[in-house]
Amino acid sequence: MRDFRGVWPILYAFFDADERLDRAAMRAQVEACIRGGAHGIAVLGLVTEFHKLTLVERRMVIDWVLEDVAGRVPVAVTVNEPGVAAALEVARAAEAAGATWLVLQPPQMAGLNEAALVRFMGALAEGVSIPCGPQNNPSMMDVALSAATLRVLNRQHPHFRMMKGEGPILYVQRLIEETEGAFSIFNGLAGLELTDTHRIGCAGMIPAPDVFDVQVRIWNLMEAGDEEGAEALHRSVLPLATFMMMPRTAEHFAAYGKPFFAKRAGIAPPHGRRPCVEPHPLGAAILDRLGRGLPSLAG
Repeated sequence: MRDFRGVWPILYAFFDADERLDRAAMRAQVEACIRGGAHGIAVLGLVTEFHKLTLVERRMVIDWVLEDVAGRVPVAVTVNEPGVAAALEVARAAEAAGATWLVLQPPQMAGLNEAALVRFMGALAEGVSIPCGPQNNPSMMDVALSAATLRVLNRQHPHFRMMKGEGPILYVQRLIEETEGAFSIFNGLAGLELTDTHRIGCAGMIPAPDVFDVQVRIWNLMEAGDEEGAEALHRSVLPLATFMMMPRTAEHFAAYGKPFFAKRAGIAPPHGRRPCVEPHPLGAAILDRLGRGLPSLAG
C-alpha cells in the first residue's frame, strides 16, 4: 500500500479545434505531471469531463494514459458508467491496461436505496481483482454511500478498500472514524484542506492538476514533519484553490483551470467540447494574478 499515497492529479480532457480528443496534448499533460513530481495520476473524474466522452473515448483515454505513463507512477481510473455491464467493461479495460486502483462512482440516480447500491458496487468489485472503492463526494454529487454500506462492501470484498472521499475535513474525519480505518481515503476539492487531510490520516489527495506540483511539495513537507513549511506553502496557493472550488462545477474547472494548467504545461490553449462555459475575462485575469511566480511545467 506504500504506492497508494500522496498527490495524484486528475487529468483534464484536451480537445482539438474539431472537438476530438487531442492525443498530443493528453501526452504532454502526462509528461508535465510526471515532471512536476506527481506521486500518481488519476483520470476520468469530473474534471476529465467524462460526461462528454463516449464509451469508446473513455477507453481510449485509459489506453493513452497508461501507455504514456509506462509504469513510472501508479494510475487510478474512475469508472462512471451508470449500468453494471458498461461499468464492468471500463473497469476490466482499466485493469487490463495496468491501472493500480479503480474509483467507482455510484450511479447518480434518484431513489436508489442502500441495497441497490450494495448490489451495484458489489458486482463491480466482483468483476475485478485490483483495489477499488467508491467516490463519495456529497458536495458535488447526488448519491453517496453511507458508512454502514461501505463497511458491508469492505467485508464482502477485501479489495474494496480505497475511497475518493471528497468533502470538508470534518466529513472526511467522520468517514475515517465510522469505517474504522478500513479504507485508504483520498480527499479532493482542489486541495483546499491539504495539510489537515494529511493530519487526519488520509492516504492522499486527488486535485485537478492546476497547482499539483506545489501540492506535491506541501505533502512531502508534511511527510517529513515540517508542518510550518507546509502551511506556509499551502497559504501561497490557497487563494487559487478557493477560486477554483467556489462554484464546485466541472464546467468551471474546464473553463478556467484547464487553460491555466495548459499555459503552465506549455500546451496550446485548449478548445472546449460543447456545451461548454466560456470563461469571463475577469476570471482569466484573476487566475493570471494568482498564478504569478509559479514555475513552468513545460518540458
